[in-house]
Amino acid sequence: MGGALVLDKPYHNLKGIIVSKGLKQKDIAEKLDMDKSTLSMKLNRYRGRDFTFSEASKLAELLGVKMEDF
Repeated sequence: MGGALVLDKPYHNLKGIIVSKGLKQKDIAEKLDMDKSTLSMKLNRYRGRDFTFSEASKLAELLGVKMEDF
């Protein structure tokens, strides 16, 4: 029945979007006002870390994409 949302996978699309925009995780972290290591943990969903809705919304705006594209 397909389409199940898997929440334990890292944000591979998001990582690709960041690279395609010519940005570095350090740049994104600064714009989100968070430490680079925290951003990395959230991108990799390390120990269940994930973006808040507010962070994801701001991130989508910064990258010029929809949150669904992550």
